[in-house]
Amino acid sequence: MASEFMLDLCFIREEHAEAPFLTLIDRQLNELFSGKGTWYIEHKMEDGLEIAVAEVKGIGTWDCEDDLLAYIEETAADHIADCWEFLQGYNVQVIQKIDAGSCRLKTR
Repeated sequence: MASEFMLDLCFIREEHAEAPFLTLIDRQLNELFSGKGTWYIEHKMEDGLEIAVAEVKGIGTWDCEDDLLAYIEETAADHIADCWEFLQGYNVQVIQKIDAGSCRLKTR
């Protein structure tokens, strides 16, 4: 069953000269959600910290929020050192849709 999902992620780490934080996050989101959604990442530096807030929206096959979180945990398990260790908070919403004909989905 198709569902619309919205995911907000907040990453915070100490400022580093190595791998750009924004690039790490974007690469991970691309691996997870390419073809399933789109995302926007807002990045800033403040008081020696890098802060990145990612907003992901799209259509998937998850029935509930727990299914989406399980997908992220399973798929990103090999990349935990990249950006997920800096995840400080998240908000997730999954809204199931019903087929309403050609190219249309309605909220269930």
